[in-house]
Amino acid sequence: MAFHIGRRTTILGAMSFPLIHAASAEVLTDLTIGLSSASLGAATPKIAKEMGLFAQHGIEAKFITMESANAATTALLSGAIKIALSGTGELVVAQGRGQKVVAFANAYQGLGATLVLANAVATKIGSSPDAPIAQRLKAVGGLLLATTSATSAYTVALKAAAQSVGSTVRFTYMSVSNMVAALEAGAIDGYFTSAPFWALPVIHRTGVVWISGPRGELPPEFTPVSTLNFQVMRDYAEANRELITRIIAVFVDLARAIDERPDVVKATAGKLYPDLDRATLDLLFASESLAWKTRPFTVADMAHEIAFVKSSGVTLPEIDRIDPASILFR
Repeated sequence: MAFHIGRRTTILGAMSFPLIHAASAEVLTDLTIGLSSASLGAATPKIAKEMGLFAQHGIEAKFITMESANAATTALLSGAIKIALSGTGELVVAQGRGQKVVAFANAYQGLGATLVLANAVATKIGSSPDAPIAQRLKAVGGLLLATTSATSAYTVALKAAAQSVGSTVRFTYMSVSNMVAALEAGAIDGYFTSAPFWALPVIHRTGVVWISGPRGELPPEFTPVSTLNFQVMRDYAEANRELITRIIAVFVDLARAIDERPDVVKATAGKLYPDLDRATLDLLFASESLAWKTRPFTVADMAHEIAFVKSSGVTLPEIDRIDPASILFR
């Protein structure tokens, strides 16, 4: 997972951060990070802490798990937290409203959501999970699908992709912890969310995978470069460059561990999600761990993210004035 702040981070990564590791012998810096959800995709900070990687870089990490990326970015904007693991849509929307929020590292490459439909719904809509993506998108027109918020990258991606084939999806918003129960109760037709939550009805044979974001089934023009990224207010980032460099170092080490000690990383994920059986954990880890190993953001990526949010039809008076470079902190 190559996290970078320009050329400086690349050089430090090659040096294995010898000076930063020395901080672990000192008093640890308290740091609270707001996480967008309890999903496996957002679990890398917790995995890194369990493996002792934050402490190795002089950080005592604490986490606040929120109901959505929208809630995480809102907490960041209010000053309730200083660092948020949140989504592309929230980042661009905040910038489009004049907020000086920036991303300093990509935390999840591509789109991390999978659309699951209730079995009864899937059998009635005149298509199949193996049909071409355009047919599957047309088939979900008129269905009531749950996501976490209107600005979620998942909502933006699915809405824009469906509209491109003339299909209109009805959305309702709820926490991921409520989606499975809502599906089983028949209150929704399906939901579009991340691991491990999408897997539960599939395992129990009450739901079927309809569209997979991690498998790249949606056209790239309707998917973000990054589902999750680390966000801060620019003034905080400027005042705490050394701390942000240390945070990035944590995830450089985690990426190395994914390559060199995948069983340890997987076992740590299993400890955090004890309800997952081994087969399910193996399945989810195979895709999630690849998404955790991201590439550095570029200005072109930020331009794509702005266009991605615009494709949703969101009304933001300042969105055309956003300089893609201004969204990056490096």
